[in-house]
Amino acid sequence: MDARKRRVLEALIDDYIATAEPVGSRTLARKYGLGVSPATIRNEMADLEELGYLEQPHTSAGRVPSDKGYRYYVDEIMRPMVLDVADRERIRHAYQVRVRELHWFIHQTARLVSELTQYPSLVVAPPMDDASLADLSFVPLGEDMVLMVLKTNTGMVENQTLAVPDEFDARKLQRLAQDFTREFRGVAIHELKSRILDPLQGDISRYRELWHLALKWVTGQDDGEDKVSLAGPLNILNYPEFRDVEKVRRVLGFLEKETVVELVSRTTTDGVKVVIGAESSLDDIQDCSLVTATYRVGGNVVGHLMVLGPRRMHYNRVMSIVEAVSEELTRVLHG
Repeated sequence: MDARKRRVLEALIDDYIATAEPVGSRTLARKYGLGVSPATIRNEMADLEELGYLEQPHTSAGRVPSDKGYRYYVDEIMRPMVLDVADRERIRHAYQVRVRELHWFIHQTARLVSELTQYPSLVVAPPMDDASLADLSFVPLGEDMVLMVLKTNTGMVENQTLAVPDEFDARKLQRLAQDFTREFRGVAIHELKSRILDPLQGDISRYRELWHLALKWVTGQDDGEDKVSLAGPLNILNYPEFRDVEKVRRVLGFLEKETVVELVSRTTTDGVKVVIGAESSLDDIQDCSLVTATYRVGGNVVGHLMVLGPRRMHYNRVMSIVEAVSEELTRVLHG
């Protein structure tokens, strides 16, 4: 594509992102100082339409970008955006709380990304069976309730409230937790089910009932289900592309399906990825774009971030935010 067509395409997409209105040649000539007449711009727009970069809605004389046009814009034209100090400080500050609980991390991240981008955001955490056991402990909550706390080698924490028989006092619970941790520290969660636990031997056998309770819950983490946090789904209503109730229903339905996790989790490489319109091959989000990234622990991909918005998305800002959040989350989890 020659330089003039690039400038026309860039100006048209920038204007359409800002206004959501089809763009005409006179608008581009008046607002963007392209240095050529409206007639010349009109000819360039006609060429870009013929090449598949623009489309012309039947109700308007102006043109809008096609998926191909957005793709060229993102890959070849768009300049990276440097986040301002306030946004970077907000991202850094969000993870200063000394919390290692997995649900907190993914909920906090989804909410942060949605608030910064003003689009729906989804965060996927890995199944627990990808990690190995580091420690099991019990925290008494009352006469017959305890909080079972499972820590993994990645530093993440899962917890579960359990009812226990009256005879299990604090000392017995502590001993059981020590036995369990000594027996299974370093064992992958998904391998625990295959361990032969009967007949139970040694100190463990004294607490057979609670031992089995602990094992049942820990191995229950190997359920193959991803943990997902969705934030700001109704943000999609702020954009004129989604005034159609049926279109909104499809998008919100997509965000609640397992399909979204499968789509987001396909990415296993670093960096920010963009899926535009029909590139997803999913009917429900043909009018949307997705921006995704991964985060890591110990060099391994452990989860994914996603932002969903209209194809008329502020790509440079969204991509910069997603990249900054994924990098900060990776840094915090590594620490």
